[in-house]
Amino acid sequence: MPDASVPELAHTGRLDRHRDLAGWLLTPLITLVVAPVMAGAVGMVVLVGGAFDRTPALCESALGDNRCEEVTLGMLGEHAVLSAAVWLLLWLVPWWRGLRKLRVLLAIIDCAVLVAAPIRMAR
Repeated sequence: MPDASVPELAHTGRLDRHRDLAGWLLTPLITLVVAPVMAGAVGMVVLVGGAFDRTPALCESALGDNRCEEVTLGMLGEHAVLSAAVWLLLWLVPWWRGLRKLRVLLAIIDCAVLVAAPIRMAR
């Protein structure tokens, strides 16, 4: 008579390979919503408490050519591309439960990349 117990193949070494599809789907989607909202909130705080009587440090290298707008948009583009790359990396992490901490860490890094943009502009 065959054994009715299911073999335990989900554990390989120390990594738990049980499925975590909800975490695999929700972590990138929540990051896609929360990270820009956090960056916008930090940007509004910077605007409210900002010192507008001086040129931002980001634009000091471009003052002679009057290229502050291009420098600012370039910096924002760098942060957006890096954030998109980290966000896409979230989808590449397999849906194993043992990799949940890695997914959360990548989501935090993605939020930090977007929040760093208004902080860089405030200096």
